[in-house]
Amino acid sequence: MKIAIVDDDQTARKTLDEMLQLVGFETFVVESKFTNIEDLSQYVRENSEAVICDHILKFNGFANFNGADLIPSLYATKFPSILMTKYVDAISVSIRKNRDKIPVVLEREELADTDTIAEIVRKGIDTCLQEFQGRMSSTRRIHRTLINIDNITSDSGEEVVEVFVPSWNPYHVVRCPVSEIPEELLHTVKAHLNQKEEAWLIACVNTGAEKADDLYFTRFESAPELDENDGLA
Repeated sequence: MKIAIVDDDQTARKTLDEMLQLVGFETFVVESKFTNIEDLSQYVRENSEAVICDHILKFNGFANFNGADLIPSLYATKFPSILMTKYVDAISVSIRKNRDKIPVVLEREELADTDTIAEIVRKGIDTCLQEFQGRMSSTRRIHRTLINIDNITSDSGEEVVEVFVPSWNPYHVVRCPVSEIPEELLHTVKAHLNQKEEAWLIACVNTGAEKADDLYFTRFESAPELDENDGLA
């Protein structure tokens, strides 16, 4: 299989290129700079069969968008794509807004061992292919569930909501971009929070996710009034 490498760090992409070739993959290293997501998406699809893409792509003007912006475009064409990053915890919010269209996110260090890289890459590509055929893994499958909006704050200059998902982990707060929530629902949430009241919504969430960074939220809707005695209010 021919794998494209998209990375703004010349040294890093050369290292990954050498490692992938060492374990038997054919590679295509993207060297050109891009200002349009669709142009890079088409370029990758025309020259490879899958892609490993770094999240941060703006160094030295390599691109004016991030990997998490590119991969949804490839996802729409059912092109196997793996997002790679060194900063999963620090940039989880910027990835989460498109996480439903990013089947695989790997930390860069997971691709740094020649003994395991081939298996990890093949597994990642297979996850994508299975999802394209409608066979979502248990960690990616969404479920309609109640979520508790605890706070609205900012993260890296972006407004976010801090959310608890009781059906996943009632004690772990997760940050989600405010932009994901319809404006009329967000208005109601803010009104509740301003009154120091509980703010609840219903969303579709992949509650089988093993890590908070793998969670994504879609299809927000208003929640019914909760009974104070049901353990959720």
